[in-house]
Amino acid sequence: MRKGRITRESVLCAAAEIVKEAGVSALNARAVAKQLGASTQPVYSLFTGMEELKAALLEEGKARYRRFIEGYFLQSKSKYESYGMGFVKFAREERGFYRMLFLESPPGADPFLEEILAEMVGFYRMPEETARAFHRDMSVFSFGLASMVSAGAALSEAEIDAALSRQFYALYALYFPTRPRFWEGS
Repeated sequence: MRKGRITRESVLCAAAEIVKEAGVSALNARAVAKQLGASTQPVYSLFTGMEELKAALLEEGKARYRRFIEGYFLQSKSKYESYGMGFVKFAREERGFYRMLFLESPPGADPFLEEILAEMVGFYRMPEETARAFHRDMSVFSFGLASMVSAGAALSEAEIDAALSRQFYALYALYFPTRPRFWEGS
């Protein structure tokens, strides 16, 4: 690729491909240059260094995560249900970005937290404080499941869905022992 055709966007796309395929540990100027079919010079002329490129890539990862989860919101009547499945599927399909966002970077604010809490308060009739605690407990399970599939655990979508559902129902029964079990039509 000629120098004049290499842009910040093309460098970022090449870096994103490396992270998606091999993880952030494989990201360096030489690998990006190889992906571009160029020398390392464009990488360093378009970014002040690898730290700036990694920061831009972190923002790209956040944007991918947001688009991925928003796509899952369209697939179910419950955003909370689709959020958990989307999170685990993101870990499987975007392993490098999952690791970058959730395992190798300091945890950031969940961009969906307020939306999810509002759903829990409205749809599941949970007090907000209880919804926060419930979501924290469910997140621990979801994070473990996502990390397993990111590492290559051979779980089907049906198995993931069943595991998330069992955990949700168990927590719901724990948090609301006197409520009717809405999932059984009671």
